[in-house]
Amino acid sequence: MRECTGLKIETEALITATQDQALDNKCHKAKIPHTTNDPKCRMCKEKDETIAHIVSACSKIAGSLYKTKHNNVAAAIHHSICQHYEIKTTDNIWLHEPNPVAENNKVNVLWDFKIRTDRQIQAHRPDLVVIDKQMKGLIIDVAIPNDTHIVDKEREKIETYQDLRLEIWRMWNIKARLVPTVIGAPRATNNNLEKQLHEILGKNKIPQLAKTEIWQCTHPTSGARSPRVRVRLRGQRKTPTSTQELSE
Repeated sequence: MRECTGLKIETEALITATQDQALDNKCHKAKIPHTTNDPKCRMCKEKDETIAHIVSACSKIAGSLYKTKHNNVAAAIHHSICQHYEIKTTDNIWLHEPNPVAENNKVNVLWDFKIRTDRQIQAHRPDLVVIDKQMKGLIIDVAIPNDTHIVDKEREKIETYQDLRLEIWRMWNIKARLVPTVIGAPRATNNNLEKQLHEILGKNKIPQLAKTEIWQCTHPTSGARSPRVRVRLRGQRKTPTSTQELSE
């Protein structure tokens, strides 16, 4: 892993221990050496403090650490897409701050937009929407669930954004593809991920995205970066070609 992603030895050791369920936690202490009678999570006090609970299921850190991990992986994909389309961005992926709209004469890349549609739908705010001026589109949504929930989460993402895909086709005459990007915590992936990343234009590699997710696990104090902007897209029947058209 270290050769692929450049992880430090200490970080690799921590991730390996996490994947092997070998980290010390209250559930382990209560059930193995019996040094405590309370297996509950010391943060949420609701569930047993297992490795799976800590990395992906604790309600107390769902809005902070988990959200930041998710946003950093999505930002890495956004950075790669911008580089592919020659949209000005930083060379260093860690310094990339996605703009709500990144565009040039080839593409519009929407980051965390609320898509306004003619028909009311439940899910209209994916992580990324890429609208190529050649009548191509991508709907990309990232998830970082526990390793055992990867397949279910991928299926959920596909079902969630079917209505939005149909609305984009109906309003803008663009056949958008759904690309769920699901990386397990910590670092498991399914067999479809590599194929899905090939559908996303740019140099998106599993080791790099995994490193982004792992880095946040070991640097929990870094801030989240998820600007939320609303966009109105009312009654449009053509491909949006500019930021002005997207906001009208």
